[in-house]
Amino acid sequence: MKKILLCTGGLVLSFAFVSAAYGGAIDNKTNWSAEYIRTFNRNAATDYADIAAYNPAGTVKLQEGFTLNGSLQYVTKEYENIINGTSFKSDEPSYLPGLFAVFNKKQFSIFGAVSNVGGGGEVDFNQGNLTTLLGQVLILPGNPGRAQLSAKSYYLGYTLGGAYALNDMFSFSVGLRYVDATREAQGSADTDAVPWPASISYEQEGDGWGGIFGVNLAPNDKVNIGVRYETKTNIEFDTKVITDDATYLPAGGLLPYLGINNGESSPRDLPAIFAFGLSYWLNPQIRVEANYTHYFNQNADWGGEEDLVDDGYDVGFALEYHFTDSLLGSIGYMRTETGIDPIDMLPENPSLDANTFGGGIAYAFNEQFHTNFSVGNSFYEEDSFAAGPVRVEYDKNNFFMALGLEYRF
Repeated sequence: MKKILLCTGGLVLSFAFVSAAYGGAIDNKTNWSAEYIRTFNRNAATDYADIAAYNPAGTVKLQEGFTLNGSLQYVTKEYENIINGTSFKSDEPSYLPGLFAVFNKKQFSIFGAVSNVGGGGEVDFNQGNLTTLLGQVLILPGNPGRAQLSAKSYYLGYTLGGAYALNDMFSFSVGLRYVDATREAQGSADTDAVPWPASISYEQEGDGWGGIFGVNLAPNDKVNIGVRYETKTNIEFDTKVITDDATYLPAGGLLPYLGINNGESSPRDLPAIFAFGLSYWLNPQIRVEANYTHYFNQNADWGGEEDLVDDGYDVGFALEYHFTDSLLGSIGYMRTETGIDPIDMLPENPSLDANTFGGGIAYAFNEQFHTNFSVGNSFYEEDSFAAGPVRVEYDKNNFFMALGLEYRF
C-alpha cells in the first residue's frame, strides 16, 4: 500500500498544475494564429487582423471596414521522461483554433479575439512517467507496477477592445479579456506487491479578468513600433473530485492526504506580459521584424510555486519577402528562456528552453480573401537533474502546422 500511496500520490500532486503546454512561457501561450507560426514575431505587425491579439493599437492601420480572421493549428507534442536510462513518452497532438475580428472607421477601430492564452492541449503517458515511477524506484526497486496518467488544460481568452489614432504616427488601444480556464486529470497505478489498484480523476475550473493596453508608433513609412501590456489575470481554480477509489485509506481516499479536496480552491494566476516589436521595410519587397516578450512569472500567485521560478522571455527575428502584390513568404526565429530549473519542472510538462523556427506563405486571391499557411518547429534543449540514485532527463519536441483565412468586407 505504501508503494501505491507514494506512486499515485506524486502523480496527483503534479496534476495540480499540469498543462499540456508549448510555446513561450510556463503558463502564458502566444501561438494564436497562422501568421504567428510563419514568423513567430507579430508584436509590430499591421497587416492581418490577428494583430487584435499581438498589436491591438496597430489595428487602426488595417483597411476601413470589417475584417474577419480565423486560424487552425495542428501541433504534435513529443514529450519524454528518461529515468535511469528508461524512456517514457507522450505523443498526444493538439488542435488549436483562433478567431480575430476588427472593424475600422477613420481613426477608430474595434477589435475582438478568441484564443487559447494558456495551457494548450493534452498529454497521455500511457506507460507512466517519472511521477508514477518515483515511488517504485525509491521504495520497492525491482518490483514493477503498472501506471497511466493523462491531463489536459485550456485557458480560453475572450478579448474586446478599441483603438484610436491621434494622428498618422501615434495610436493607442485599451482592451478587456475574460479567461475561462479548465484543467482535467486522471491516473491509475497498481503494483505486484498488493492486490488492489488506486485510481483518481478530478477537474479544476477557474476564470478571471485582465486588461490589455497597447501603443503603436509609426514615425515614417518604413518603421513601425508596437507595444502591448497584458495585466495579470487572477484565477482561482475550484476542484471537483470525480474518482478517488482508495477508500480503504483512513481519510476515505487518496486525494485528501495531498490537500486536494472536493470544493476547495487554489490560486494559479496567468502572469502579466510586456511585449515589444520593431518592424522595418528594407525596401518595397523586404520587411524585417524583431520582438521581445517578457513574462512576469514571479509576480503571479501560484500558491508559493512562483518562488521557484524566474521571469521568462521570448526574443526573435522575422523576415518577409513580397514576391508580388498577392504572394509573400516569410521565415522567423524565436529564442525562449522559461526561467525554471529542471528539478522544479513538471514531469508531464517540462518547461524547457527552446529555439523555434517557422516559415510559410501568404496569398491573396483578391482584395477581400487572403490565406496564410505555415509550419514551424520548437527544438527544446534537453535538461536533467539527479536526486539520489535517480537521474532524470527531460526532452520534448513540438511541430506546428497552421492554416489561416481572412476575409475583408
